[in-house]
Amino acid sequence: MEVMDKAKHSDKRNQKLQSAVEMLSVYSWALILIAMVVALVFVLNGPFAPVQYLSSSCNIEPLMLCMHTYLAPYTKSGNPIKFTLIFVNNMGVTLNFTAEPFNVTTTNVGGKGTVNSSGTCLPSRAHAGSEVICTADIYGTVEPPMYSSTSTSFKLSYYICKGASCSGPYVSTGTSIQQISPGSANLVNLSIKTNPSNGRVVINGISYSNGIIIPLEKENYTIYAVPPNGYSFGHWTITSQTSNIINSNSLQTTLSLNSNAILTANFTT
Repeated sequence: MEVMDKAKHSDKRNQKLQSAVEMLSVYSWALILIAMVVALVFVLNGPFAPVQYLSSSCNIEPLMLCMHTYLAPYTKSGNPIKFTLIFVNNMGVTLNFTAEPFNVTTTNVGGKGTVNSSGTCLPSRAHAGSEVICTADIYGTVEPPMYSSTSTSFKLSYYICKGASCSGPYVSTGTSIQQISPGSANLVNLSIKTNPSNGRVVINGISYSNGIIIPLEKENYTIYAVPPNGYSFGHWTITSQTSNIINSNSLQTTLSLNSNAILTANFTT
């Protein structure tokens, strides 16, 4: 009897040991899987991350809200590489940009070593809170490889205006890091028009004036029309091969941008 009790006790102990071993085995595989995921995240985001996964970034001092920078490679042989900076004038005053107010310095882009290029900013008179788009053409035969990461420094020259009185010029400096990728190569141009010309168009919360051309990625955007004093919203019109507006009679609607387009907000008295 005593032998049987010992045998039963031994069987229970063996079962417990087996259960413990099985549990440890399950948890071990789970820990290994978690470690593999953590290692993968570290590889993709850590100091050894492949360049195609590096995020773009930019800053401007004195502090202005930098939205995007793009470095678009050649579309045809002999065409320049185009560098585009998009930022918001959040300085609380009107900025007036003169001829060629945008200077860009790159390394091994267009040519070997340091390359200096100049460009323009639109609108030339940017009211507080409005978005500014600066572009510079970089000429030369040295093109960064696709998916590579490039660093850029730039200068913005402008006058600060309060009413009709302007002072300056002042200079803001900035730096950016951006990728050469199919996404940046596939930007399309959206031309903003208002009728009359003193209206405004808001795209994804950013206000644009008449005559500005915006390089944007192909996707959907929320658009809103701001009538000038004494006017009310009439309708939207768009000139494009494949882009369209969801509801052309709605003050706020969705723009489906798939190709170069001219977007016009029409107002009535």
